[in-house]
Amino acid sequence: MFDHVDFVTGIIMAETTTLTVSGVIALRDEKGEHVFTMEELESFEQVTYFVTDPYLGDKTYRGVAISDLLKYVGVPANTKNVVIVASDGMEVSVEYADVMEYPIILAYATVSGEKVRAIPSSQGGPIKLVFPLQEHPELFEKYPNWCWWVVGVRVEI
Repeated sequence: MFDHVDFVTGIIMAETTTLTVSGVIALRDEKGEHVFTMEELESFEQVTYFVTDPYLGDKTYRGVAISDLLKYVGVPANTKNVVIVASDGMEVSVEYADVMEYPIILAYATVSGEKVRAIPSSQGGPIKLVFPLQEHPELFEKYPNWCWWVVGVRVEI
């Protein structure tokens, strides 16, 4: 049951979708985490790009740049890795320098013409890790695995 519609983007989302950022961050709660709701993620600058998804073919994804999330929560200059955590336990580690250099996103929608749709769980949603492979194909050799069903981001030094 979907119970949240972002009227700016037209994206329909489950209201319970959240993303937890943890690890070495400045803006955190008593558990040492910062939890973003889907509405909060959608309030960041939206990044949209076309990519050949290694699992699903040609797609245009929309989401939030991981670098924007990290700037928001505050991370130390000596951060080494950003670990993307999936609900099934899979983890994909991305070098902090790459997160800051490339527009690597946590996608929450696909775009087709004027239609913006939430990413279904059958395609890795509601949040999935997406790399800008069309513009930066060198990232595929370094990061061949994408992460579906993303629930967390862990900052490590």
